[in-house]
Amino acid sequence: QFSPYDYWQFWRNTDDRDVKRFLNFFTEIEPKEIDKIVIKEKNINNLKILLANEATKILHGETASNKAEQTARDTFAGFGLGSDLPQIKVRLKEVEKGINFLDFISNNKILASKSETRRALNNKGFKINDIKVVDEKKIIELKDFKNKVLKLSFGKKKHYLVKII
Repeated sequence: QFSPYDYWQFWRNTDDRDVKRFLNFFTEIEPKEIDKIVIKEKNINNLKILLANEATKILHGETASNKAEQTARDTFAGFGLGSDLPQIKVRLKEVEKGINFLDFISNNKILASKSETRRALNNKGFKINDIKVVDEKKIIELKDFKNKVLKLSFGKKKHYLVKII
């Protein structure tokens, strides 16, 4: 099962052409009301947010839906870290020794293999705290953390909080 945030993101990333149809299928909003909303709302992204909120509310509840939306806003609006992002915990001793980036990505199943991770690095697909990671020999160190947390991003839509425990 997806976390509320991942579930919300799934719906938020719906193809533009599917939004109205999915609002009808996967929400409890009346079809006539959806027609009115679609005519009135010119920004497709607002309709996607409505879809994400309504679908997430059905599965995870209104509080989780609201929290997922706020996490997305915080994460993507540049405010930094959303509290509901998926978390990866690391031990302080491991960080003090240094964690090989390729190992970290594959061990935490962010990508399936080191070769896939290398390709993503070559395509500038990873960021730590919004700074691109380009060196496949990157070692995750204590200096990468702020208040025992770092934000790891893969592409534009996958974000993780890495926390020292």
